[in-house]
Amino acid sequence: MWPSLSASRWSCLLTLAVVMLFSAPEGDSIMVPSSCCDRGQMKEITDIKECFEQKPRVGCRHHYFVIVTNSDKQFCVKPAAPWLKSLLEAGLNCPPQSSRIGRFEVLDKYDME
Repeated sequence: MWPSLSASRWSCLLTLAVVMLFSAPEGDSIMVPSSCCDRGQMKEITDIKECFEQKPRVGCRHHYFVIVTNSDKQFCVKPAAPWLKSLLEAGLNCPPQSSRIGRFEVLDKYDME
């Protein structure tokens, strides 16, 4: 069945899939970077505007903190960075990063809270 589709039908199906992917509703999630940090740094960052915790999840297996500076630059920081640990203990708020749930991901009880 699939091999008999014409090139125009394949392009139509591909376009439809792309539109569906990018038009999925986000709900009430926080607007934060949805990319995944694959490397982190230990270097201290001083002009922190926002902080988010990137927890391991499907498609993103690393645990880092995403720091957004006052100049809107984003840095991925390793959780073991001593300066970050000190700020977290002093009360720096770094909520978990919120991202869209893929249509085929399995939900567990923690996703429903």
